[in-house]
Amino acid sequence: MKKLIIAAAACALLAIAQPTNAQAVQEGKAAKKEMKAEKKVAKAQEYKMEARTHKGLEVKGISDPKTRMAKADRKMEKAEKKVIKGEAKELKAVAKEKQKQAAGVN
Repeated sequence: MKKLIIAAAACALLAIAQPTNAQAVQEGKAAKKEMKAEKKVAKAQEYKMEARTHKGLEVKGISDPKTRMAKADRKMEKAEKKVIKGEAKELKAVAKEKQKQAAGVN
């Protein structure tokens, strides 16, 4: 919850401080992607811990520890993709700003 408030405050500051609204929007989207990635990483770690300790919901004959670890690995891969997408949004915002400066539009 704290991270959500911090991210919202950062987005608000960016929106006020930046003369271009598009860049603030892109950076806000990047922050949102990073928060989603953090959630997915936490969930993946939870799945791994449950698989190691044999806790949590387990369906006999279907969800053995190996299957549960594979699920955790898939969740971690999705988290990594979210991080990459967040970085891409930030780069896109910077590129837009540089393009505007090069064109002389402010």
